[in-house]
Amino acid sequence: MAIALKDLNDVQRQAVTSAKKRILILAGAGSGKTRTLTYRIAHLINQKKVKPTEILAVTFTNKAANEMRARIAQLLNLEIKQLWIGTFHSIFARILRIEAEQLAVNRHFTIYDTDDQVNAIKKVMSSLNIAQQLHSPKMFQAKISQAKNRMQQPKDLERNTPDIFDNLLPEVFEKYNHFLRENNAVDFDDLLLLPIEVFDDHPAILEKYRKKFKHILIDEYQDTNKAQYSLVRRLVFDKNFIYVVGDEDQSIYRWRGADISNILNFNQDYPDAQIFRLEENYRSNSLILEGANGLVVHNRERLGKNLWTKKSKGEPITVLDSENENDEAKRIVEYIHNEIFTRKRSFKDIAILFRTNAQSRALEDELRRNALSYVVVGGVRFYERKEIKDVLAYLKIIANPLDGVSLRRIVNFPLRGIGDTTVNKIEKHAEALNISLLEGMGRVKEIATISSGMANRVTEFYELISKYRALSQEISAAELTSSLAHETGIISHLKNEYDQYESESRLENIYELFNSIEHFSREREKEGRDGSLIAFLEEVTLMSDIDSLDDSKNAITLMTLHSAKGLEFPVVFVTGLEMGLFPLQRNTAEPEELEEERRLLYVGMTRAEENLYLTYARSRRKYNTTVATVPSLFLDEIPAATIQLDLNQTSDRSQVKNRRQARREKIMDYFRQEDESQANDTPYTVGSMVYHETFGKGKIVKLEGHGEKMKISVRFEGNVSKKLIAQYANLTTLEISE
Repeated sequence: MAIALKDLNDVQRQAVTSAKKRILILAGAGSGKTRTLTYRIAHLINQKKVKPTEILAVTFTNKAANEMRARIAQLLNLEIKQLWIGTFHSIFARILRIEAEQLAVNRHFTIYDTDDQVNAIKKVMSSLNIAQQLHSPKMFQAKISQAKNRMQQPKDLERNTPDIFDNLLPEVFEKYNHFLRENNAVDFDDLLLLPIEVFDDHPAILEKYRKKFKHILIDEYQDTNKAQYSLVRRLVFDKNFIYVVGDEDQSIYRWRGADISNILNFNQDYPDAQIFRLEENYRSNSLILEGANGLVVHNRERLGKNLWTKKSKGEPITVLDSENENDEAKRIVEYIHNEIFTRKRSFKDIAILFRTNAQSRALEDELRRNALSYVVVGGVRFYERKEIKDVLAYLKIIANPLDGVSLRRIVNFPLRGIGDTTVNKIEKHAEALNISLLEGMGRVKEIATISSGMANRVTEFYELISKYRALSQEISAAELTSSLAHETGIISHLKNEYDQYESESRLENIYELFNSIEHFSREREKEGRDGSLIAFLEEVTLMSDIDSLDDSKNAITLMTLHSAKGLEFPVVFVTGLEMGLFPLQRNTAEPEELEEERRLLYVGMTRAEENLYLTYARSRRKYNTTVATVPSLFLDEIPAATIQLDLNQTSDRSQVKNRRQARREKIMDYFRQEDESQANDTPYTVGSMVYHETFGKGKIVKLEGHGEKMKISVRFEGNVSKKLIAQYANLTTLEISE
């Protein structure tokens, strides 16, 4: 039976049924892109008789993948178990496990999260005698990830540079990669880079997947990075269909490698591509859309579209002017009370969005004072809580006995009296025998410098892990986890280590973990998909902030604008619209970065269905000092006809105009001061000598940027390199220069 297309508008229907091989859907915010993508897949299976195994559908969150899978099943009135649908990382992790024999890891590999990566880098730094006091492991992790996002290897990085950190980076990078392979582990970036290696080194494998995935559909194409783009280009060959959905006006992840040119140049990559524009918005009232459209047209990097709606005009966008961040929070709470009591809103109807996480403090304080229930998205996530990560570390070592990072985490938890000194001795012995750390623990009695009592403790631990590794083949993941938590003493530890309230809270988390594993395995089994322990650990590691958002909880949602993408709320507050904060100061110098900040506000505005509030403060605390602020230039790019002043101001339209003129003058002063600060002579020059109270004498080796934001690279005595911001450098120039 054919699926009904009556729920689609004309453009959606054409996009769903098009027979073209290369299709780009430019889908504006709230224009039904998920519906279009879902119907397209159902249409391929139902009308075109495409086998589900021949379809690859890529989303950007696990939550989106699960929702799409459920919608397709509902449309077709049957479960589609063979459909490959998921995020780039989950899809290619699956391919890597299938093709693992072509890699330096086996199919049981662990995926290291950011904390695991930092711990691995600490080990690498120790082996290279690099002091953590001088060079941050987190900085190495960030720089290595940036390099991988650019598809660079250690050999591609510049060596023999004046900056000591940059000079050390290639070796740390190389050793880190080696450490990952020794521990049968990969990081997030490897999940995209390793498949490219496999495809390039083994053309027959690439051809296998080209033949398998005859139809490739990609959501949020504007947010793909270089590696994701490269994977797609390899898979899409002469006979493959490619169907991408995206919105260049919502490209907001440049800072983590997303390349807007991927969507802007789609018709250059595929000259025969058919382009559809979804411009009818089903989410927001017309004044919100008019305001958002008026803002984003100031960008040059766009293909162009103009959202419209059949919904009513609605209320204008309200701009709130506050004294400081605390007053801003109070004003927001006043309006929340108005929304709740006058418009009968629920807490979950309301979202407060901010540019930086630090802004949430004043907002949370005020919400607590007023007993308003709220949830912060992107705070400490469930699977990042200590007690959960401890149990997961046990599960990781059971799944992958080569994982030394997880093993070190739990070898002495709960306390067994096995310290770092003992573990280091075992590790050296294991290295000499070319065996893993866990295998070394099984042979601990061969090490003469370890006492028999200590060796017995290590042996008991080794036998415990061995027991559960064997059990993992016989009992369910949920049963195994419950038994493990009790036998290891984790449950009794949590009962006795903390006060009653904290003990109960942590134990509830552990029991919820049991439920989570059981639910995962049960649902996966119903869908005919892998519900193993390895699959569960992979899903947990690749989970995003939005994947953990509980839609059923009646609470006001606080989150960054980046986290809000893809969501919608009847009422939205976008806060902190001030120069230097939104847009961020570092993002006002380059046109491309300023455009991304503008797109970010566009995303925030188009989350609102009925009421939108934009707020700014005239002063804000920064670095323990109150500083005057300048309203964001974005406020003046929004058409005045779509804006109203807040309740404490007159509704006279002339006042809106006067306020706008005053803001423009302040913004002009802001940019004039920026230009002047860049034009002013700096006291620093490359080659000049400086003095710092902590690091002593040094020589400037590099200057980047201008004015207070200028970055100064200094090589201090003792071969210590530091990169300092001029505004906070506290450097004294010395008369002597070299």
